[in-house]
Amino acid sequence: MAPDRELTLGNWMEPPYNRAAFQRVRELSPTALIRNRSGRVCSLPQRPAGLDSLVVERFDGTRVSFAEHLDVSFCDAICIVHDGAVVYERYLNGMTDETPHLIMSVSKSITAGALGASIGRGLLAGGDRVCEVAPEFAGTSLDGATVQHVIDMTTGTGFVEDYDVYDDPNGDAPLIEYERHAGYRPLGARTPIGTLGHFRTYPKAFDHGTRFVYRSPLTNIVARMLEVVNGERFPDIVSRDLWGPLGEEHDADIMLDPLGHPVAEGGISCTLRDLARFGLAYLDEGVVDGMEVLPAAWVADTLHGTDAGQAAFQAGEKAELGWDQYRNAFWVFERDRVASGLGIFGQYCYVHRPSRTVIARFSTYPSAVPEELSAETIGAFAAVCEAVA
Repeated sequence: MAPDRELTLGNWMEPPYNRAAFQRVRELSPTALIRNRSGRVCSLPQRPAGLDSLVVERFDGTRVSFAEHLDVSFCDAICIVHDGAVVYERYLNGMTDETPHLIMSVSKSITAGALGASIGRGLLAGGDRVCEVAPEFAGTSLDGATVQHVIDMTTGTGFVEDYDVYDDPNGDAPLIEYERHAGYRPLGARTPIGTLGHFRTYPKAFDHGTRFVYRSPLTNIVARMLEVVNGERFPDIVSRDLWGPLGEEHDADIMLDPLGHPVAEGGISCTLRDLARFGLAYLDEGVVDGMEVLPAAWVADTLHGTDAGQAAFQAGEKAELGWDQYRNAFWVFERDRVASGLGIFGQYCYVHRPSRTVIARFSTYPSAVPEELSAETIGAFAAVCEAVA
């Protein structure tokens, strides 16, 4: 039987099942739609650049064509937009331009975009205290933390996000247990407490703002704060403030936990060009197709970051990557120049300002964070940007 007929909540993130499952999340989990109610679709003219034969380097040092790299690197789809036009687009693994695909932690970048829009409207600010914005979190590890601490993952919240635990999906590691309460895995006989209830069990481990530690559950706190200050459900906020202004072409969706809370840290699925349109907002000071989507100050802050954010990154667990910092849910590779939303199993929203290029890529890597394959993919992006510049 084909893997797409054997999909269950217990196996869908494992290969080979993820190859089909990431395109069919609506069949596996409760979801809420994210819609463009504006009726306007952002134009993306086609200007093919013939990149198939571009030579790129694989992780083992061999050199292959870009087309071959995509074939062997578990790519599901890729869209490259240069100077406002699609210069390359390819769909693999049964995908089409209308197929939604799970973007995993690029969902965090979209959540951050919604935060930027609400900050621009004056509903809250990065320096606001979380427990003053949402008093329901008083008495948790967020006491004394700011909104900026949460979106930058520099709160002192104690939570271990180690994807090596995927080797034992039936274990009791904090990440596995979180994913059960978020709806990624079967809950079993457990009483559902949802993402926010599970968050309340985390201790405080260090002083806020002192170092960067990657912890997905923090982004769900951002979504909840946005619901509080907007008085609306998170999917409706994203619909109003992003999907409509961006001129997105298709409905997106977001997973809901067993209590109906949005899984904002990794549960969004969307189509390929729509993810590219989101990336375009970070290329041109928040403007897409002549429409202001995000405040220019938010985009500048995301791509530039702060010296304190850089120091926190260097003091944290990811310093060996050699990147600049994690700011507003984007990984800033080079300050003011190159940044990307990243999701496990190979999801990317890559913004390269020097060449005016955005690359959206969906993948189903055979493991959550294969270091060599991830480095190869990012290296191929750099080669593409050099070629189109």
